[in-house]
Amino acid sequence: MKIFSSALLVAVPAVLFSNLLVAQETSEAPVCDVKDITSFSYMENLPPNSDVDVGAIYKAKTDELIAFGKENNLEGFQVISQDASFSPNCCGNYGSQVNMNYTVSYKPSYDAFNAFRKFAGVGAVSTYRVGMESCPTEK
Repeated sequence: MKIFSSALLVAVPAVLFSNLLVAQETSEAPVCDVKDITSFSYMENLPPNSDVDVGAIYKAKTDELIAFGKENNLEGFQVISQDASFSPNCCGNYGSQVNMNYTVSYKPSYDAFNAFRKFAGVGAVSTYRVGMESCPTEK
């Protein structure tokens, strides 16, 4: 029994230590996972005094955006946030408006920035790249 206890005292720490070494070896290599994040706004003017279904407009634009990602072969394309607001007719001048804002992510693509500019129409478009901290710098 004493021999068995002594063997356990040596074997258990050795197994635990070897598991720690394996964990350290696998966690040392940082992953280079770069994504582009693009945000844009889209506005649609509505006729004055109309009873338009703004939810249907919002859904249609969202569906159009998802189709846009597929048509432009944006790898890893994903809508990561979206919101919409409705502005009622002010002073009888412009009619009502539906404002929609989207943020999407995808594998890096400089060409996508221009494509999103065209997709958004007159709305603002901004883009930035994330995940570069673990990547080698290109010269």
